[in-house]
Amino acid sequence: MSALSLLLSSHPAPFNMNGSLYLCLNFLCLYHLWFQAAVARSFCKSIDVYDQDIHVRTLHTLWYPSSLNFLENSGNGSGDSILAVAEGCQLTLWDLRMKENGGCLQRISGSLGDIFYAVCSSSTGNVAVGGADRTVTIYDPRRWAPISRWVHCSKYEITGLAFSSLDPDYIYIQGVDYEVLCGQRKECKKVFSFRGDSNWLGFSKCCNRDVVGGWCDSGSIFMADVGVKEE
Repeated sequence: MSALSLLLSSHPAPFNMNGSLYLCLNFLCLYHLWFQAAVARSFCKSIDVYDQDIHVRTLHTLWYPSSLNFLENSGNGSGDSILAVAEGCQLTLWDLRMKENGGCLQRISGSLGDIFYAVCSSSTGNVAVGGADRTVTIYDPRRWAPISRWVHCSKYEITGLAFSSLDPDYIYIQGVDYEVLCGQRKECKKVFSFRGDSNWLGFSKCCNRDVVGGWCDSGSIFMADVGVKEE
């Protein structure tokens, strides 16, 4: 397909967040899919899963969970029951239907001491993780083996990841500085980037569109709309 391009320049939205919300976001990490939600409590080493407002179960991790993501397409007919979690230097996969082993389906260890801070999945089911080593590793869910590895793609630690909805071969990468870049994961090539006015405190992408936004240390929220550049 044609290369992705930034259609709308990033601009600050008129929001100003206070410090108390930032502290809450440090303690809690929430990810939802339709009416199902999962909340990671890092210090408690636990993940609570909810169906609307009903608590379904609690998963107990070995390390401090920092990011989680429901697999969009796990390829085994499990729908949204597979949860990918970044905990310490491990990527763990949890099947919410499974009772054995506490629900833990798979454990993939990264380099010792290199903490994972971000995890995401694509529409094809691939799972990407990134963190302290400034490297994005993408795994094939059918055999849980790495299919690509983009070494040192970010200047600083990676704290946010999101696959493109336009083309899953592209991925958005957020570091702890003020830049978000979009790159082609097969070629390990940067396509474009946009910046906030200070370091990012948070980053997210719309679930079915390439609209990305970030919250900066200054209190501003920057948003960008990404589309396909016609050749």
